Amino acid sequence: MSDPVSILSVVLFALLAGAVIPVLYQLYHVLRKARAVLDSAGPRLDRALDRLADAADSLNGLGTTLEARAHSLRPLLEATSTLGHLLGRTGRWVATAVTIGGSVGPAVAAGLRAFFSRADDRPGSGDGPGLRRGPVNGHDDQHQ
Repeated sequence: MSDPVSILSVVLFALLAGAVIPVLYQLYHVLRKARAVLDSAGPRLDRALDRLADAADSLNGLGTTLEARAHSLRPLLEATSTLGHLLGRTGRWVATAVTIGGSVGPAVAAGLRAFFSRADDRPGSGDGPGLRRGPVNGHDDQHQ
């Protein structure tokens, strides 16, 4: 074993073993700590997942309840929608009637005013155009 290649290989193996043994020892401690952390976190994680599953179940039940209530409210919402459409149409009809009344109303009022003012201006209906019958200055001419 006096061969230099054998001595060099033994030295290199010793160096390798001297470098690998502390690394393996540290790796062993790290893995043991990781296992302890995972063992302690496992039950807590299980409890958290169970709570999350319970919350999901209650949300699912709530969603089912809300869906059932929404189905029962559907006729009411449809009736409200129909009523809204009818009121919209009525509003348009009223707006049209107001527009027509606003444009025709003054003409009808002026025609009625002209018709009744001409009735007072006919011959034999008074003392002349624009003169009113009745007491003048608080005196009645027929009773004097």
